[in-house]
Amino acid sequence: MLFEPYQDELQFIEQIHKYNEREYTVIRLTDTMLSKSIIDANVFVQDVLKKYGLMDYQSLKNGEKKKLDVILYIGEEKFETKMSCYRANTRGDERFWIYGRQFKENFHSGDLMYISVDSSSSRVIIINVSRGILSDKDLAKIFGQDKIKEALSRLIPKVKEIASKGYHPNSKGVGKIAHKDAGDTLENLLGIKTNNSQKADFEDLIELKSKTSKTLDTLFTLRPRFEGTPVAEFESNDRSRVSAFARLYGYESDKHPGMNSLYITIGSEMSPQNNQGFYLEVNESDRTVEIRRQENKTSQRVAYWHFEDLEKELHLKHPATLWVKAESRMNGDIAEFKYTEAELTRSPQFMTFISLIKLGVVTYDWCGYTSKEGKYEGKNHGNAWRIKKKHRNQLFGSLEVIKLI
Repeated sequence: MLFEPYQDELQFIEQIHKYNEREYTVIRLTDTMLSKSIIDANVFVQDVLKKYGLMDYQSLKNGEKKKLDVILYIGEEKFETKMSCYRANTRGDERFWIYGRQFKENFHSGDLMYISVDSSSSRVIIINVSRGILSDKDLAKIFGQDKIKEALSRLIPKVKEIASKGYHPNSKGVGKIAHKDAGDTLENLLGIKTNNSQKADFEDLIELKSKTSKTLDTLFTLRPRFEGTPVAEFESNDRSRVSAFARLYGYESDKHPGMNSLYITIGSEMSPQNNQGFYLEVNESDRTVEIRRQENKTSQRVAYWHFEDLEKELHLKHPATLWVKAESRMNGDIAEFKYTEAELTRSPQFMTFISLIKLGVVTYDWCGYTSKEGKYEGKNHGNAWRIKKKHRNQLFGSLEVIKLI
């Protein structure tokens, strides 16, 4: 379930994420939860607790429970209590409850709970983001100082200086504008070497993204897994399975005679965005996101990712991201770019990433072509997860507009 924050709650969460770099999740309380003293521990709650070593629900037997230390924050008030994590006696459903009158008196139906973990004491942190806010001083005490803020103090003046000088020639030299050129040129001007590193571009803390078009925002590239799929049956060598996917499911290429092309966007089942029968499906029980293919009224899994791989990549690539808008022009045979606006995003929420896949907002692009038989020849352009710009603020817990000029 997507517990989407209201605007004032989102602003508070953005403030928190200037200090909290750890994974978090949110739950909106209901009358049923409060009256029955039961809250479902969905996969996102389970993953936060497991990731930071507090507990693993999978290790509990039906009826078994474990108590964790909790710090509650309601505005500037702080309370220490306990949290009971358990499996139900009958079906083994994962649940939790927070003890104490402070919780009952200060958390009400409709309130949004922000759940994370204290890095120093391994206690659960629960903040009522619907009632009051915490000061920067208090947030720094809870989560530590803002490392990204320090890195930004070094990066932003450099970007502003580049922007103040107007148009800059394409770093690749002569040629038509490619979608990566504005970003590569900006990195070149900043003295950052172009690479395929999984980490963020600037000091491993801030990813740089720049483009001139209104295309989707690229989040990251990550090849899927194929074990147990028709692709694995067709091609035994895992290193060749991305090419095999295009060979199996591609279509006759117009630009590359004798080749199979596969240039498609894959969205959710309600918004697949391609004519080849592919769609994305979230399998929460298996903690996977699947590419499925519909054919002759039947559907089968043809590729997939584990939640933990997607989450790792999302956080590794986007601890913070500076999205820089660029304008372009041709000066003879060389393109030129002028950098005009910037937005800073921080702390992507994996639960929201998954929910946006379900809604068809986050999609996966497959881009490449390959030979139809024999040795694999062709090109893969880097299959990528993408998001519509207008939904950028939903995925990231913090968004700030930065004036460059």
